[in-house]
Amino acid sequence: MKKYLTPIVCTLALLALAGCSTAPRVHTYAKTGTDYTRYRTFALMPLPARGPANDPGLMLVLAEPARQAVVEVLAAKGLTEADRTQADIAVNLRGQFLPKVEVADLGYHAAPVYGPSGGYQVRTYEERTLNIEIFDNHTKEVIWVGWSRREAHSQVDVERVQQAISNILAKFPPGATSSKP
Repeated sequence: MKKYLTPIVCTLALLALAGCSTAPRVHTYAKTGTDYTRYRTFALMPLPARGPANDPGLMLVLAEPARQAVVEVLAAKGLTEADRTQADIAVNLRGQFLPKVEVADLGYHAAPVYGPSGGYQVRTYEERTLNIEIFDNHTKEVIWVGWSRREAHSQVDVERVQQAISNILAKFPPGATSSKP
């Protein structure tokens, strides 16, 4: 029995590692009928001052790199940063950290040689979601939302957050075939 268990454990470990290396999927929603070509300037809404309960100082570390990532991506698309009162669009970044517990029932069965076996497998992790909302600054309506969600087991990595921002904003404006709106 042991000789069969080792290959199974190795295969499961490789699948778990492969699952960790994939980039989180980006989801978007765009308001229909919006003419994105008329937007030339943007302003970033104030970022939250507090981080999650398990890392209250996180925003001190993340705020500036997150702001830079937004500015770089939107500038590369031909948009110019402007004062909040004068900008065509307003960009709002929000993050969410949810602790998760997953319980798997391994079942119960009687093994002929080793006796009864079974039980539960408990796995804890944090589900992290990054949302980017874009508002028409004049009408105050949401015109586009992008988000990604991933499972995490470690501290927040600044470079990973910047990459997530880039991946989400790569889909703005919707249907764009070039880097400029």
